[in-house]
Amino acid sequence: SSSLNSNSFPVHKRSNSKRCLRNDFARAKSRSVFQTQDGSTQPCSQGFSPSPASRRSSLKEMRKYTSLPPSSINILSLLIESKVKLPRYASKHLEIKRELKKMDDRAFFLDVVKDIANDLDLKSLTKKITENIAVLLDAEAASLFLIEGPKGKQALVSKVFDVPSGANFLPSHSEENEVEVPWGKGILGWVAETGETVNLDVAYEDPRYNDGVDRILGQHTNSLLCMPVRGTGEEDIIAVAQVVNKSGKECEDEYFTNEDEKLLETYLQFVGIALTNAQIMEATRREYERNRVSTFFILVIQLSSLQIEKDKVEMIWPWAKPANICSLLSTQGGCDIVFSKLFELNTPINGHNDYDTHSHRSSSGKSFDGQISCNLLKLAEQVAASGEVINIAEIVEVERGCGGNLRSLLAMPIRNRHSEIIGVATIVNKLNSMPFNEHDEQLFEAFTIFCGLGINNTLTYGELEMAIARQKVAIEVLSYHATASWKEVEAIQGREVPSADEWHLCTLTFDDFSLDRDPMVVAAVRMFLDLGLVTKFKMDYATVIRWLLTVQRNYRNVPYHNWRHAFNVAQVMFAVLTSCEMKDTFPELEVLGMFVACLCHDLDHRGTNNSFQAKTGSALALLYGTQNTMEHHHFNHAVMIINSEGHNIFSGLTSEHYSRVMNVLKQCILATDLTVYFHKRNAFFDLVKNGTYSWEDEAQREILRSMLMTASDLAASTKPWSVQRRVAELVTAEFFAQGDQERQQLQITPPASMDREREHELPILQYRWIHDICLPLYQSLAEMNPRFEVMRDGAKANMEQWEALAESITGVKSLETEDKPEDVEAEQAPGTEV
Repeated sequence: SSSLNSNSFPVHKRSNSKRCLRNDFARAKSRSVFQTQDGSTQPCSQGFSPSPASRRSSLKEMRKYTSLPPSSINILSLLIESKVKLPRYASKHLEIKRELKKMDDRAFFLDVVKDIANDLDLKSLTKKITENIAVLLDAEAASLFLIEGPKGKQALVSKVFDVPSGANFLPSHSEENEVEVPWGKGILGWVAETGETVNLDVAYEDPRYNDGVDRILGQHTNSLLCMPVRGTGEEDIIAVAQVVNKSGKECEDEYFTNEDEKLLETYLQFVGIALTNAQIMEATRREYERNRVSTFFILVIQLSSLQIEKDKVEMIWPWAKPANICSLLSTQGGCDIVFSKLFELNTPINGHNDYDTHSHRSSSGKSFDGQISCNLLKLAEQVAASGEVINIAEIVEVERGCGGNLRSLLAMPIRNRHSEIIGVATIVNKLNSMPFNEHDEQLFEAFTIFCGLGINNTLTYGELEMAIARQKVAIEVLSYHATASWKEVEAIQGREVPSADEWHLCTLTFDDFSLDRDPMVVAAVRMFLDLGLVTKFKMDYATVIRWLLTVQRNYRNVPYHNWRHAFNVAQVMFAVLTSCEMKDTFPELEVLGMFVACLCHDLDHRGTNNSFQAKTGSALALLYGTQNTMEHHHFNHAVMIINSEGHNIFSGLTSEHYSRVMNVLKQCILATDLTVYFHKRNAFFDLVKNGTYSWEDEAQREILRSMLMTASDLAASTKPWSVQRRVAELVTAEFFAQGDQERQQLQITPPASMDREREHELPILQYRWIHDICLPLYQSLAEMNPRFEVMRDGAKANMEQWEALAESITGVKSLETEDKPEDVEAEQAPGTEV
């Protein structure tokens, strides 16, 4: 056991145990990156702890950074100073500098060199340089102009304008105080362009001198010394320094000597280094800001909704607002350039976020409401067509290209992931009055890239919404309707078809309620046969019957806009074509399209009008838009039936004839919207009044087709009083049902014609309806063709009946109105749809 004592083996003592290593690691991890003094790491056994002075210094530095505003320049400075320890040198007061210069020139020169060595802000650096130069050369005032702008479009810009010696002037944080001197103008421009020094004993005697500065500052310049400031390269001129009036006001006749030139040249070498460092810092800050903007764009695109709307554009714009106005225009597909939406945003003024955002629909050549002019829209169209960037930097170019009132403009195309142009972004009037430079183009390009992603997402999302709406409408249709079976077709096919005269189908006074549901299908077959459509276009007889039965089923069970109304409209068109001898006015293909349009013009009508679809944001409004909403649905429903198996009554047509018939069918169905009637009726009235119509002209014949569709649709107003009164009751029931929905669902007061609480106004509204809407059309048709006089007279008779009924209720003898037809449309009377 004695041999196994502690001296038998060498003892290895570990200087750092695991516990010590863990403690050292914890201390290293807890050290702040803002600590300015490095504490030496001692072994754990010594119990090292930082000194109180060290802790106070760390806390002081930390408070300094945490108290700074969260601007990009402060964040960037924090990052730089956490990695690189820049020496700090406190700038002396101006009077102290003067005293130091009097006591020791060399110490003063060293002091002013140190003063600018580590300042990386161009404004404060410019202020120091101008003060130091003024004291160094005993000058009354000094100024420093930096060269900015791309080559060929440079300008001289003073960050701090002409600081007189001893003036209490602080650099502004805004760019409004900056002064710009054109390239090559005046002595400053000449020195910047040539790189030569100018030393004048009497500045006013030099023809290059401009006394504009003297007038602004109220001073008189005698002597002047102007010298270029060079950067890292010998030929690289980055600024121009200027001092005026040697020895201030005490010796106005003094001038700058050769020694002054050498002294200024020496000091400007240090100035060039300081300015270069500050410009590098400025470029770094801009790149840092650009990266932050790009990151923010990504967050906006990924985290916000899939719609580029006002709120998203406003959120993006403050991060990329080098200009006074920004506009985004998104395009629609197709051969022509069509801008579907415009966002126009103004830079906030006086701290108010007063964004002027518009959303418009406009086609090529039409101007938008707002601050963007028609000429700017043309520039946007040029960018969309060529795909090139437009950067207009000079006032002459802007005035020539855009109509004036602009200083600068930058327009870029917005592309999707397939490099297809889907929009144009434009910024106007840079806030500092300078032209848009390469940095602006790079930042704006990043802006357009992410706008392209957002717009592409919006379009994709819109297509998805459209598909969902289309599916929803299709499901509604399929759940409500069904095609006719062949058994039903055989039942109709085996029946005898009476003549048109037996059912009075050729008369314009046909009783709308004389036939039941199934006989109306047989009567429609008779009209097909008498118009010669079955034979002429080689229609299968059974297919015609099945098509009619399916069309009948695809009308909903609503009070007025149902199968009976469709049949009555088709009967009036049949009577117009036969009894009024209008059939020969149109080619046979157009007759086919017009007659089929009458039977299909209200397919799947829900008993509510276009305005209701827009107010409720229905699937139909989303699918077809807010113009001609129901009419587009009626047409597409008709196409769906025709394309269904066993229903194609156009199967005997050639592709060219089929295309022609479908175009006529669509035009005629859309013509049943009163907005189309109001748009075209004045042209028709003028043609008839002047007798200048020629129905061989396609454009004029299209107007006539539209008028005949409206005349057939509104024909209930011309029928005998018993028919007219009954029709009005059905329409009133349908309108009141819509009014009830608007009152209950939308919490709004419906129009008078749909307000159940104003039922007593029905005669007045019906009188105004016939007087302002219906009668002018039938009067014009009667002037064109006397056979329409029966419709004109019928409308007048019914109008008198409604007038008498209104007088019995209100006691007013005359109901003459000066309201425009468009006003009457808003207070729609029973008889048709809006």
